[in-house]
Amino acid sequence: MDTEYDFITPEFLHLLFFKQRNIVVFPYVDLKHLRSLDLFAVGFETVDIDSTVIHNLNEIIEYENNNSYSALQTLYFVLNPSFEELEKLIDSSGLRCVINSKENVESLANGDHFVFYNKKSNTFLNYSFDSQDLSFEKELFRISSSKELLLDELLKVKSASSKIFAELNQSGTPDNFPEILDGYDQKYWGKILEFTKLYYQIEIPDFNPLPQLPKNGSAEKKEIDYSSEYEIVIKTNRKIGRSFIQLIHEYRYNKVNSANLEVNQLFYPKKLYNYLRNHHWKDGIPKEFVIDWLKSANKDFSDNEEALMEFQVILNMLNLDYSMNEVKLKEKQELESKINTLRKKPIKHSESIPSAPANRPKIVSTIPSIHNFSEFRQWLLDKIAKLEKLELS
Repeated sequence: MDTEYDFITPEFLHLLFFKQRNIVVFPYVDLKHLRSLDLFAVGFETVDIDSTVIHNLNEIIEYENNNSYSALQTLYFVLNPSFEELEKLIDSSGLRCVINSKENVESLANGDHFVFYNKKSNTFLNYSFDSQDLSFEKELFRISSSKELLLDELLKVKSASSKIFAELNQSGTPDNFPEILDGYDQKYWGKILEFTKLYYQIEIPDFNPLPQLPKNGSAEKKEIDYSSEYEIVIKTNRKIGRSFIQLIHEYRYNKVNSANLEVNQLFYPKKLYNYLRNHHWKDGIPKEFVIDWLKSANKDFSDNEEALMEFQVILNMLNLDYSMNEVKLKEKQELESKINTLRKKPIKHSESIPSAPANRPKIVSTIPSIHNFSEFRQWLLDKIAKLEKLELS
């Protein structure tokens, strides 16, 4: 019985992703299983075409391929082509596709741009893996415990490839390749460069890097996985978690060089949090961030005390010794500083202070002591509300 995992193998990763080959699978395979190869179509927009409902398959694909305005290349999943249609497709240039035929098409398995795979015998008819080094493909599978994690690893390879392409457009030299590829063992660099060459259809300059120095513990520390902390933040209280995600992206935008981030760290908040904890917040989430976080999340709570209690629970679970009283004190000090600044600001002589109209009531009240912060804050809010009403009247 066919399953989707029949195609999630190092061999298909090698052909479809690293070698950028087209694949013909026969006899018939259920689309939902064949579609699992979409995992290896990183950098492509995928389109399904069923030849049983159209008559001029080759002409349509060639037209779409030559007139597409998409930023991404297109990879077609072509289903049920006839022998004659398949014969035309394999002569098309610049076409990227995965084809599934019901017919026995072994006689068309010439050349290796279209690699033919017999599903019944589980054999590749016109491609030998004996001379191919699949160590990188197998390593990617080894470090990925799920399809999602494998996709993350392929996105990292694609990101490195994009940086290489940009570097060649900018400088035309491979001088910075070692810096771009430093996250990978040097024995895998050639495969990433080959992927770049095939995907972008460019020439890669001759590149003979110096031997990669062994990395000792002091030179490279293995990054710690802080995913459990992230889960505490997100799952303890949804309102607080939602504010947290928004703020770490703002922090990344304002204080982190995006060039240092992988693609998945730009879009996946858990990955971004792990990066921040390993590189920016090695001693835990800083107090200044917690204060901004509380201010942001507090807007979603009708009860201020409830927000403080929820925050204190999260901070305790994260082993942060910040007290919510400290956070409130910092807010109070910031407000006092702003008030003192306003008090000390001199009134320019050129500025005239308008007198209140006779029909407006005088506002007379006793100002609470700043040391009774909650009472003072309420008084200030009441004062602002009354002034707004006067402006509207």
